[in-house]
Amino acid sequence: MKKKNEFNYFDEFAKSASLAKDAIKELKRFVYNFKSNVTEVEMKKIHEIENAADKKLHDIKAFLLRDFLPPIDREDIVAIAHKIDDLVDDIDELAINICIFSIDDIRKDMEYSIDLLMLTVEKTYDLVVSMKDLKNIKMISQKVMEVNRLEESADRLYEASIRNLYKDEQDPIKVIKWTSVYSVVEDCFDACENIADRIEEVLLKNG
Repeated sequence: MKKKNEFNYFDEFAKSASLAKDAIKELKRFVYNFKSNVTEVEMKKIHEIENAADKKLHDIKAFLLRDFLPPIDREDIVAIAHKIDDLVDDIDELAINICIFSIDDIRKDMEYSIDLLMLTVEKTYDLVVSMKDLKNIKMISQKVMEVNRLEESADRLYEASIRNLYKDEQDPIKVIKWTSVYSVVEDCFDACENIADRIEEVLLKNG
């Protein structure tokens, strides 16, 4: 029987991934209601979520130091915890970029990217939650493939966004700014894929 206060790594992974969902929701709200004079306020909200994710990572690692027999390999626990934290960090970094570059208007491609990123983060969360049942190899594998498929779609969107930027934008400063912003968007998608890839490795070890 599970003890009331027993630490459960899979529950903690899910809580961390839930923070990624919170962060991307805040970012989407900001992007779709964009006003350049409130970027710092919105950035602070996302940064607070990022701080909570850092604390969650610390809690997982702190308990692992005392845990005699974790349910999966220690290096996998650390890796998954870090990769989920990386995702929240990247979403925070995206908000920071929009702020520090003094972006004055949101490109339509950016809205498309945020919509796809939100879906990818949600699917990544679902995948993380599914780790509670590691024996359900088929279900988890399908969720891994779904995240990977979305990341591939994001690659195509990134390529189109950069192509449109260099074709349509005449201001070289804006080109530099948006090239950097789109690069961080790509990092967010890569972070989702990294989580999926590591979970797939765990599945292969423990399935």
